[in-house]
Amino acid sequence: MTVSASTPSSSTDLTTESTRVLYDQLVVLLKDISHIKGISHLLGWDQMVMMPKKAQDARANHMSVLDATIHGMETSPVLGALLEECERRRLGGDLSAELNPYELANIRIALKSYRQETLVPKELVRELASATAKANFAWKEAREASDFSKFAPFLEEQVKLTRQSVAYKINGGVCEEARKINQKARAALGLSDEDECYKGYYQVLVDIYEPGFKDDHLQVLFGDLKKDLIPLIAKIKAKNFQHENGFLKGDFDIKRQAEFSDKFPTRMGFDMDAGRLDEATHPFCTSAHPTDVRLATRYALDNFQEGITSTIHETGHALYDQGLNMEYVDTPVSLPLSVGIHESQSLLWERLIMLSKPFWTYTLPLLKEQFADRENLQAVSLDQFYLAFNRVEPTLIRLEADEVTYSMHIILRYEIEKALIEGDIQVADVPALWNAKMKEYLGLDVTEDRLGCLQDIHWSVGIMGYFPTYTLGSIYAVQIYDHARELIPDLDEHLAKGEFQVLKEWLNKNVHEKGSLHASGDDLIFELTGKPLDSSLYVKYLTKKYTSIYDL
Repeated sequence: MTVSASTPSSSTDLTTESTRVLYDQLVVLLKDISHIKGISHLLGWDQMVMMPKKAQDARANHMSVLDATIHGMETSPVLGALLEECERRRLGGDLSAELNPYELANIRIALKSYRQETLVPKELVRELASATAKANFAWKEAREASDFSKFAPFLEEQVKLTRQSVAYKINGGVCEEARKINQKARAALGLSDEDECYKGYYQVLVDIYEPGFKDDHLQVLFGDLKKDLIPLIAKIKAKNFQHENGFLKGDFDIKRQAEFSDKFPTRMGFDMDAGRLDEATHPFCTSAHPTDVRLATRYALDNFQEGITSTIHETGHALYDQGLNMEYVDTPVSLPLSVGIHESQSLLWERLIMLSKPFWTYTLPLLKEQFADRENLQAVSLDQFYLAFNRVEPTLIRLEADEVTYSMHIILRYEIEKALIEGDIQVADVPALWNAKMKEYLGLDVTEDRLGCLQDIHWSVGIMGYFPTYTLGSIYAVQIYDHARELIPDLDEHLAKGEFQVLKEWLNKNVHEKGSLHASGDDLIFELTGKPLDSSLYVKYLTKKYTSIYDL
């Protein structure tokens, strides 16, 4: 029999099918969902890069119809019946003998997604969408006025609705870890199931972006980072000097910057026949398929470093997207495991490679050739350039932070949004708490909300639980890169010659092609390196590098 969206079948109908036929029917539906999402990604790319201004309303209608279509496909009874029958057989031990690990992972990921999508009532989904639209508009006005109070009521509504959504997921059994945390907290506080208690709710949000990762593990990792990085930042600040970077100042012609930077995706292994590079207001990378990966960068006339950094960062994402497992393409297991693992690939290239001496051994002569008329640049040595590109300067703005101070921005946001969701603080407490943590962690005084708690868009669009992935990406990146250097002992020599594809091919095989085969980033790291995720390697990398740079 053939299962289609127009002929729903009950689980009873499916019990007579062989496991292989059942799985093949499931894959047809999963691939259709993937194809529609690919169309949505292309429309999103067009909106950021090429869409005429007057097309905004029409594009909003296009996206609304597509979103509704995707939601309908992801919650269809047919898909649910196939997944539940697969799960019934898995629990009975009937799947592992007939399906390989990638196929089993497809079922695991799709079932989790289906249950999450169907647990939250449509009315609440609509409320969340409406609240998000209002909150985003209010955030823009509040940011312009630098007045958090204008945004606070809308954030309160976001928090309330997010808790409601999380409660449905916990009660529906899609996040067992969160349920355990909540039940333990209730018991400790002497609360019944009817009493208000939001402990464990943040775990559900973390799991959206970092599947399988435990919030208590986050707390340990971030606690260790604070213990080590705050003193390191203080030591650097106490030196009270900075390396010269005047040769990076002044106007760098945008066209010549682009000519220089745009060559790097190809040098790094990006296939231009399977993607393209454009310019946009905000750098990004999106993928409709491994054979159609779009990335965008941006250039600043008076900041050369921004252009090359953006291009290489987004190319790191793009190399991952082009390197996915083509044997299972358009099914869930082919996709990146988590936001943190995906972010690790861009950070690996942007920081561990682009900020290194081997990279500039190859690249600095090319830069001098491109800007031959800049006399101060021509006189710069490799060491001087390296020191200039690695200056540590604490800043109030996350997006302007260097690699030493960046994680403190993330930890600050993690601690605040977790406390908000779990009821430890109120929305009104956010500005003062933000300012206090900024002073404690980076020694900076926040002078206005625009430079503090209103600087990020995330909360206004309903995204909570995402911030930790940025620092997890940094930790993943160091551990992955350390292992790559062990297995490619002459890697620095390759990089110094511009032979970047040696590393790209290793990453394709050992990270990108794995997709979502593993249940968590922790599992992937352990399989790759033989060790659990270890934040001390990240601290060791930063400490060693910047002790040398600042002669600590």
